[in-house]
Amino acid sequence: MSTAAATARGEASRASLQDLDVVFVDLDQSRALIEREEACTPRLSASDQLRADRLSDDPARQTLWRGARIATRIVLERTAGLEMRGAEFVIASGGRPTLGEGWPHFNVSHTASVALIAVCRSSPVGIDIECRRTLSMSPDRRRRIVAAAAGLADGNAIDPESDVDVLRAWVRLEAIAKARGSGIGALLTEEGVIGGAARLAQNFEQCSLATAALDVEAPYIAAIAADTLPVEISIRRFPVSAEALRDFLH
Repeated sequence: MSTAAATARGEASRASLQDLDVVFVDLDQSRALIEREEACTPRLSASDQLRADRLSDDPARQTLWRGARIATRIVLERTAGLEMRGAEFVIASGGRPTLGEGWPHFNVSHTASVALIAVCRSSPVGIDIECRRTLSMSPDRRRRIVAAAAGLADGNAIDPESDVDVLRAWVRLEAIAKARGSGIGALLTEEGVIGGAARLAQNFEQCSLATAALDVEAPYIAAIAADTLPVEISIRRFPVSAEALRDFLH
């Protein structure tokens, strides 16, 4: 995969490339490897297993969620070591899973049969990925989403009549909400996308976040947000073979 240019708001300093790891997972291609690896070397926690079991009435969703969670734990192990195996995540306010004080920050997004995982050693990180699609959305809602994204992060001009551009704005908002840990509903309310006519004046702290559009493969659109970001972000691809996985982990 290629790189993505990161656009920072204000005077935020740049993170080093070693501080951030972004991994794209094609769950269709990697599922067999992921499940074999989990069978040989369990990494899911007890609560992970319980959540997967609760999705048993929707086997397709269960398979995708389980694959994304195992992949996330493998990526975390690559960064933070063997202690990640079976470790329980701490659920922060806003519902964001964390590893707790002193551990790397991470975030995950998945859509269709792919997942995107970000691990950042220095600050909370938010990431979002969407599949290009036709949107059934009023012109007013489109304008509000685009205006909110433009108000929170610099970037290329966004056309509210373009489904692709509205999705670009949406993943930016989702990434910012995840980096803040507030949840997308709170951010949309603050920015006047829902429940109001304009963004609330007191909410300027999220404008200091750095954001970047990530260059993921078609037909996907993705964005990332953190306190600081490298000028260029390399996106790794999750392995599809046991040999490649060994190299990935070491």
